[in-house]
Amino acid sequence: MNLHEEIAQEITLNGVMPFSRFMELALYHPSLGFYASGGAGRRNDFITSPETGPLFGKLVANALDKWWEELGKPDPFYFIEAGAGPGTLARSILKAQPDCQMALRYITVEESVLQRSQHPEGVQSSGQLPDKNVTGVIFANELLDNLPFDIYESEKTGEWSQVCVGTSNGLFHEVLVKTDEDLNDLFGIAQSPGTRIPYQTMARRWLNDALGLIESGRVVVVDYALPSFPAPANHEWLRTYRGHGPGESPLVEPGSQDITTDVDLKQISSVRIPDSIQFQHEWLQSLGISELVEEGKRVWLENASNPNLEGLAARSRAIEAEALLDPNGLGGFTVIEWKIQP
Repeated sequence: MNLHEEIAQEITLNGVMPFSRFMELALYHPSLGFYASGGAGRRNDFITSPETGPLFGKLVANALDKWWEELGKPDPFYFIEAGAGPGTLARSILKAQPDCQMALRYITVEESVLQRSQHPEGVQSSGQLPDKNVTGVIFANELLDNLPFDIYESEKTGEWSQVCVGTSNGLFHEVLVKTDEDLNDLFGIAQSPGTRIPYQTMARRWLNDALGLIESGRVVVVDYALPSFPAPANHEWLRTYRGHGPGESPLVEPGSQDITTDVDLKQISSVRIPDSIQFQHEWLQSLGISELVEEGKRVWLENASNPNLEGLAARSRAIEAEALLDPNGLGGFTVIEWKIQP
């Protein structure tokens, strides 16, 4: 039985399916979901900041040293990378050899068994967040946008219906289901019919769990985000990706494409107000990206007459930095931080 058939069977047995359940199966089914075989990488479906090259990992390593020193150089010092994918960021951070390396306990958290199998030596690979409190950092790069969310639509002023998934004639389709839940405090009172909003329950739950795990340290989330929903009329917030390009409707060929949305800062701030919100290009500048690019240029010039791997890697920093700082691309991502003190 393929994933389409499994989802259709569940709908037949239980009735129309919340979009969050459809998304959960499409992305995270253990053998047929998108992340069971796809995901980030140059040969897969999309490129995240760690996939541009080692520069992003070097900068996160710089941040780790800064955070470690702020905490008084604890040993052990935990760095928990949630949604670690195939371990690309971990490889770059470990290769950068941060000053905190001897105290560092690096835990990569990834639900996909296939992607966990690619994690490097030197990390503890896990399918879920640890169940003990730690001192250190929980870091999530492009995770919250992929956590299953429900969708609600306003049918008239102040009234919301849930967008669910039904099936007929072998195809999936949307079904609006009336809800008695009062969402106006969170969403605001819809001013016109047809307004849609993602209800990011799983993202809020993940954040609450992450904040509860840190005794002293911080939680850092990097993602594309909006201050609040409803989104601007010209902003397409429900997106799919396949083969480094836009995909089709999320209801088409579940398991074959990524499904994602902007993180709603208002919704996640309802868990706890962040201590810092800034764009990625600002955050990376604060971590010394310009200095690393200049250093790379010097190393390249010193080795230009006899290029070696070190020189070529240094030369690539300028290209990587351009992608990481692009305000219309990765540089426009939002870096959100919550600090936890004992």
